[in-house]
Amino acid sequence: MSHVLDFLEDFTNDWVNWLGETDKDHIGTDTVYEGARCPFAKKARDEGRIKYVKVYDYFRAYDYWEVVSKECDEFDDTYDVVLVVAKSNASHINPDMIGGGVDGLNTFLNQKGKDIWLLCKIDEMYTIVMVQRLTALDNAKKQLESKGYYVGHYSEQQMDKVVDGRARYREKLGK
Repeated sequence: MSHVLDFLEDFTNDWVNWLGETDKDHIGTDTVYEGARCPFAKKARDEGRIKYVKVYDYFRAYDYWEVVSKECDEFDDTYDVVLVVAKSNASHINPDMIGGGVDGLNTFLNQKGKDIWLLCKIDEMYTIVMVQRLTALDNAKKQLESKGYYVGHYSEQQMDKVVDGRARYREKLGK
């Protein structure tokens, strides 16, 4: 349990670039990330607007996706972001699976008129899906671009899919 809590704290600190100058200070690697960090993450953390949902035991991918789906259904702006976290198990969910699952859910939620957008992160230790408002993320796009946030984060293809794709989905919502 404490390992999960330690990781969540490290992940949040990395997300807001709170401590140190290298990712080693946050996630145990020597990689130096030169790009901008999300300017909204620190505020969300400081104001207690991040909800952590830990999936302790999952024996197949459906167990994890059930929790993600429940958090999407119950998202009500009490928090800016909900992080659904589980220990990684590549035999249940690997990077391709989580990417495809998030893409599928984003499309499904958009077709249902839900103002929800999912982002994911997976490594050898943890699997994370972040649930947020699509409109909030899209509203932040201009400010993030002006701070150089996307530089080095995404390839051109990823920008088209994640950032510009999110804007296209917002248009479909009519918001």
